[in-house]
Amino acid sequence: MPIPAKSHGCTWHWLSRQDLPEVDGLIVAEGHFGDATHHHDLAALEAAVIDDMVKETETGVVLRKPSGTLIAYAWIRLPGPGEAPHRLRLHGGCHPAWRDEGVQETLVHWQQERALEWHHDHGDAGEPLELSMVISSSNLFLAETLSGCGFRPQKWYHAMRRGLHEPLPGGSAATPGVHLEQFGPEWSEPVRLLYNANAGDPSDIVDPEAWAWGLAGAGVRDNWSWVAVAADRAVGWVLNAETSLAGERIGWTEYLGACPQWRNRGIYHPLLVRSRDSFLQAGLSSAGIGIDTESGQGARPYQELGYTGVDSMVWYVSHPGIDTIGPAQTDEQQMGRI
Repeated sequence: MPIPAKSHGCTWHWLSRQDLPEVDGLIVAEGHFGDATHHHDLAALEAAVIDDMVKETETGVVLRKPSGTLIAYAWIRLPGPGEAPHRLRLHGGCHPAWRDEGVQETLVHWQQERALEWHHDHGDAGEPLELSMVISSSNLFLAETLSGCGFRPQKWYHAMRRGLHEPLPGGSAATPGVHLEQFGPEWSEPVRLLYNANAGDPSDIVDPEAWAWGLAGAGVRDNWSWVAVAADRAVGWVLNAETSLAGERIGWTEYLGACPQWRNRGIYHPLLVRSRDSFLQAGLSSAGIGIDTESGQGARPYQELGYTGVDSMVWYVSHPGIDTIGPAQTDEQQMGRI
């Protein structure tokens, strides 16, 4: 079991539920110093810690000063039910005061080594390990760190938001031949099949169990989510949830899509209009959406609908080989010290 290669004068410990309040404080500290952070996925981390998955799999560590103060953490989110077993997501953070000490690089190297071990024992031997970390496009420090560890930018994710009191430009005109129905159990499977039909990569296809797990994990609200129906068949969908930004309740569009035959026919507009109406009736303050693209562009159509950028995230990806595991460990790294 590889353990972080350097202690930086501090002590490593396995991540536990008792660390969560301090992890949250660490993230607040990153924001306080004005440093754009990356996607920490604290809700998923909390669920994994409560279920003891992090402890059992030894996929999370924290670094503490001699005084006991937590200054860094790293967590590997393992694949959920039905997810591709070779794709692992990395999360973590380091207090800004310690970044120049090389702590972030130590965290990433440990995650690579531990992920390789896990993949060797549990992954698909026919698929190379894929590690990814999502960071802000303005986080130059972390971008440089990841690039130095063999990660490369693969896709961009634009987070955008707009107020609810102003209607979307273009009014609420419906797309000819299409009507909207509220999402619910009866539409879940048709939408899943439509989602899979639009998957750009076969490994992105999800089975019913993974689909249900993803909807629950995202907190999708059926009464805020809508299906575009033509000739009694689902041709588009918008699945929405609630999130919080700076203390504000925001309606967040988690999934938005349409079958290829209905793209560029104005189907997204009525879905987003109905979403806006649902958020407004629920007393939310604004609407948000995330857009995946293969470049730094792609947000312009949503800007025309009144959305403004909150952040642009970059998906950094690495495919480490088994020969990258470092054999050297110092005495202070032995399991008894963690």
